[in-house]
Amino acid sequence: MTYFFKFLITVSFAATLTGLAQAGNVRQADTVVELFTSQGCSSCPPADKIMGELVKNPAILGLSYAVTYWDYIGWKDIFGSPKNDERQVRYRDRMKARYVYTPQMVIAGEEHFVGSNAAQLKNKLQQFQGHAKAIPLKWYFEGSTLKVELPASQAKAVIWQVDIDHNKPVKIRRGENTGKVLTYHNVVRDTRKIGTWNGQKKIIS
Repeated sequence: MTYFFKFLITVSFAATLTGLAQAGNVRQADTVVELFTSQGCSSCPPADKIMGELVKNPAILGLSYAVTYWDYIGWKDIFGSPKNDERQVRYRDRMKARYVYTPQMVIAGEEHFVGSNAAQLKNKLQQFQGHAKAIPLKWYFEGSTLKVELPASQAKAVIWQVDIDHNKPVKIRRGENTGKVLTYHNVVRDTRKIGTWNGQKKIIS
């Protein structure tokens, strides 16, 4: 399991840290892209494939959120969660969109577009490049626990832990994608608030 920590400073200023729980491979991305997708959506596989390319770029933190509102078609998304539905609704309301849809990409928590539109994604990546600002963090392991040392700073933040699965192939047996074997990347399984940071030096785990 991989742990992602996103330090939300303001709407447009975020820092992200990723690290393997059993190895010292840690990086900070400078752009965050979220994909709302569903195994029951016939329009989603092209966007899922694009996400597979995005996650290869160490400068991009790509996250896949599986929603449940297509389950009625005949195939229940095995990664789907009502929490992901709620997250997408909050984005809809904040960005004053008329409805939720899949595949939907959200970049920097600021703008949304159809997730299979590679040209628009390229433009948005250029526009929002570097929106997640790096913080000079220190990290180390105590057993299997990742410790993160936050420096003294002018910033304040809410700290979230996001648990993901890297690559998950799934054979779809019913619904619009019947018979396909689709691979999902950086599948979000849980998101938890683990603390706050008031700018003082501290260690979290």
